[in-house]
Amino acid sequence: VLDPSNTTLQAATNAYLKDTNALLKSSDIYLMTMDGQTIAASNYDSDVSFVGENFSYRPYFQEAAKGRQSRFYALGTTSLKRGYYFSSPIEIAGVIRGVIVFKVDIDLVEDSWGKGTAQGTEDRIFVADPEGIIFMTSRPEWLYATTLPLSPGRIARTQTSRRYADAKLRELPVRRGEFAGHEVMTIADNDGDREYLVVSQPMPDAGWTVSVLMDTGSVHAQAKTTVAALLLSLCLAVLGLAVILQRRARLAERMHLQAEAQNALEHRVAERTADLARVNAQIEEEVAERRATEQRLRQTQADLIQAGKLAGLGQMSAALSHELNQPLAAAKTYAETAGVLMDLNRTEEARDNVRRISALIDRMASISKHLRNFARKPNEKLGAVSLQEVMDDTLEIVAARLKAADADLVVDIPANLPKVRAGSIRLQQVLVNVIGNAASAALPMTLTSTCC
Repeated sequence: VLDPSNTTLQAATNAYLKDTNALLKSSDIYLMTMDGQTIAASNYDSDVSFVGENFSYRPYFQEAAKGRQSRFYALGTTSLKRGYYFSSPIEIAGVIRGVIVFKVDIDLVEDSWGKGTAQGTEDRIFVADPEGIIFMTSRPEWLYATTLPLSPGRIARTQTSRRYADAKLRELPVRRGEFAGHEVMTIADNDGDREYLVVSQPMPDAGWTVSVLMDTGSVHAQAKTTVAALLLSLCLAVLGLAVILQRRARLAERMHLQAEAQNALEHRVAERTADLARVNAQIEEEVAERRATEQRLRQTQADLIQAGKLAGLGQMSAALSHELNQPLAAAKTYAETAGVLMDLNRTEEARDNVRRISALIDRMASISKHLRNFARKPNEKLGAVSLQEVMDDTLEIVAARLKAADADLVVDIPANLPKVRAGSIRLQQVLVNVIGNAASAALPMTLTSTCC
C-alpha cells in the first residue's frame, strides 16, 4: 500500500493472498488503497480478477477506511457471486494506509438448506437484510425478493450501496395473518398459494433477520394424523374394553353355569349319600337281626344240648341210683362191722373197714363230680384236651348204664395219641350220647371203642 506501483512486490502479495485464501478456504482476499483501488487479490490470475477494480462505494470499505472493522453482505459486481465481506483497516505507524477484505462464499450454507428441502421437508428458510430483501434462501425463486413493500427509499439505499449489483428487485407476493397466536405468511408460488407458520430471529450485529417457514399443510396433516391416531386409539380402546367386558360376561356366565352344575352335583351327591346312609342303616339292622338270630340259635342249640344231657341223666338215673345206693349200703355195713371189731379190740380189721368206707366215699364223690360237670352248661373255650382223660370221665358216667344193659366196653386208646383241640365237656357229652345210644340198642355184648 506504500508503493502500489512496485510490480515485484505486487506479484509477491498476489501469490501470498492466493495461498492464504486456499488455506482459509474463503472465496477471495484482496487489498485496496485508500482511494478504493484494488492493488492485489487472491484471484489475480482469474477472468474475474479484482485487481484494478475500485470498490470505494462499498459500505465495508468506507467503514474500514474510517478505522473500523466492518462486515457486509452483497452480490459481487465483478464476479456476480454472493458473499459475506469482512473488512479491516491497514495501519502503518498509526496511519491508515489501506483496507484488506475477506470474502466468504455462502453457497455452501444454501446448499445445506436445499438438501433439507430435497429430503422431503416442507420447511423454508431465508435471510433478509435490513431492507427486507431476501439474499439467502432455500428457494432460489425467492432470491432478491422483499417481504416488505419496495418503497423508493429502500430502492435508493440499495442502489447506492450496490449491494445486489444489477439484480432485479421485486416484492414477494405475501399475505400476513395469525394462527393460534403465531404469525402466518401466505406466499403465492407457481403451484398455488401456500400458508406458512413463521418463526423469525433477528441478528442485530449484522442487521439481518433469519426466518424459518413451516408449511401449515404439513402441520394440518400432522394434526389430522394426530386426531386420526387419537380416534383410532380411542376406537381400539373402546374395542378392547368391549372385548374385555364380553370376556368378563362370558367368564361370569361360565362361572354361573359351573356353579349351577356344582350345586346340582352336590345335590345329587347329597341324595346318593342319603340313599347310601339308608341302605347302610338297613344293612346294619339286618346284620343286627342276623346276629340276634344267630345268638338265639346258639342259645337254642345250647338249651337243646343241655336238655339232651338232662334227658340222658334221667335215663341213667335208675342205674346211677343203684351205683350210689350200693356204696352207701356197703359203707353202712363196713361202719357197723368196724364198731363191732373195735369192741373186740380187733383194731387192725376196724381200720381196714374204715379205709374201705373212705374208698367208697371217694367213688361216690367222683360219680357226683362227673355228673355235675356233665350237667353243667358248656361255656368253656376250645383248647388242647387229652382224649384219655375225657374217656375216663365218660366211663364214670356211663358205667351204670352199661351195667344195666349188661354190656361191656373195651377202650383202646394209644398212649402216644396227641391231644385234640376241643371243649372237654362238649366232647364228653358226645361220647356219653354215643355210648348210651349203643348200650340202649345193643344186646348183651361187648362194645369196643378204638381211638387212633
